[in-house]
Order: sequence, then C-alpha cells, then structure tokens
Amino acid sequence: MIEFVKDIQQRLNIDLTPLFIQFINFIPNFISGIVIFFMFYGLYRFLRFILIRTLDRAKTSLTVINLLTKVLKYTIFSIAILLMADQFGIQIVTLLSTVGIAGIAVGLAAQQTVSNIISGIIILISRPFKEGDWVELGDVFGKVVQISLRSTHLLTVDNLMVDYPNRVIVESKIVNHTFHESIRLRIGVGIAYKEYIPDAQEVIKTIVKGDDRFKAVPEPEVVVAEIADSSINLELLAWLKDSRDEIPATYDLRKRIKLALDKAGIQIPFPHRQLFIDDINTDSLAKLMKKTA
Repeated sequence: MIEFVKDIQQRLNIDLTPLFIQFINFIPNFISGIVIFFMFYGLYRFLRFILIRTLDRAKTSLTVINLLTKVLKYTIFSIAILLMADQFGIQIVTLLSTVGIAGIAVGLAAQQTVSNIISGIIILISRPFKEGDWVELGDVFGKVVQISLRSTHLLTVDNLMVDYPNRVIVESKIVNHTFHESIRLRIGVGIAYKEYIPDAQEVIKTIVKGDDRFKAVPEPEVVVAEIADSSINLELLAWLKDSRDEIPATYDLRKRIKLALDKAGIQIPFPHRQLFIDDINTDSLAKLMKKTA
C-alpha cells in the first residue's frame, strides 16, 4: 500500500503523505460509525417486533401500528445518524443549530399542516371513530373510508368523497352512528287534532312488529313528542339490531307509516291558519270593491 502511494506521488509530483495519514486515522472512526449503524438497526428491529406484537394483542388498528412504527424508526435512526456524524468528525452542535433554524422556518410556513398531523395522531389514539363507521362531522354525514395524518376521508350516501381536515374534526362535535352495534331509531310524524292518539299509535307500532331489522326487546313504542300548532307530533322509537341499517330503515319506515295512516283514515295535517272576523263594515267594503273593479 505504501509503495503504491509513493509511486502515485512520483508520477503526479504531489505529496500525498498527509492525506494518506488522515485516511489511515479515519478508518477506525469509519468502522465505529458502521458498527453504530448496525447496532441501532438491530435495536430498531427488536423494538419494532416487540411494539407490533404488543399492539396486535391490544387489537390496535393497523393505521395506528404503522404510525407508531414509523415514529420508532425515525427516532432510532435519527439518533444513529447523529452518533455516526460525531464519529465522522461532523460538528453535531452546528448541525443541530442549522436544522433547528430550518425547522422553525418550515414550521411557521406550515402551521396548518402540522396542526392537522397532530390532530390526526390524537384521532388515531383516542379513536372516536374508525374506518367503516358512519359519522356526522359538522354538516357532513358519511362513511369513514380512510384516516390519514392530514385528513379524514368520508364517503357520503350520494357517493361523494369529502376530505375533512383533522384539525377541524378535533375542534368539532363528532356523532358516530355505528359506534355501537345497536341504536334506537326515531321516526317522527304528525296527526290531526281530531284523530284519536291511541289508534294512530297502534297503527304505527304494527308496522315495526315482525320486522327482523328491529329488536323485540325492548319493545318498540310510539310516544307523543309534541303538541304543536297544527298537529299532534308522534315519534316511533325502535331499536335496530344493526346500526348500519339506519339510513335504509329510516327511508322505508317513513313511507310505510304514511301509507298505513292513509289506509287507516288517519289524517296527517299541513300547517294552516284560521281567520275570524267579528265585524265587517259593509259600506266600506262595497266602496273598496267598486274601486278595484
């Protein structure tokens, strides 16, 4: 090796001895850096195995598992790179200062993105809903098809895809219609004041009886929800066996209730007003009619 270096020096007429000495001195540090890398790689593989096994036993969603394994990966390899840089003679303090300043600049420029990512982590950990659930987020009702770090994707009943920012979700009210397997369905209908309430209640109850989508216990009931201006408002309360049937069952029952009440001769009124006139000035009315004629 030394003879080879001398031969090159003679041909190029350059003294490579200092460079050769630096290279020889760098070899131990290079080997140490490689050893550090493989040590941390082995540590990452071991911790990743333990983490995935623990989360699988806890029945954690695949999205959360992927997120946590990525965090573990970036953390372990970031430490390894810093230690390797120290072995290679790179000034870590200067490097961290530069990265820190750059991080602040990027953070200020992407505040909303960072907020969405933090909110996404909160959603994945707290799990107010999961993929496949039907939820209300603000004024949007739809099925959760994907939860990412930046946003949550909802598929509405009209087959429209809505990309909902996670930071908005965390700050809003969340209504999960399929969080539990069974939910109580509420269907409202108004009847005229002249109708006999128990008859209307019995007609509406009959519609649900024998329907396999609903539980027999607790028994469906029809209650008087409100005595309104133009109607007596009844409400059917029935427990669905499968909460995913909420939308089709609601549409179906509204139609069947209307048809059953029509068949039973029970009137469903529309809003109206009655005008009572106590005294009419016929002379003034006649003059008015002549002017308009």
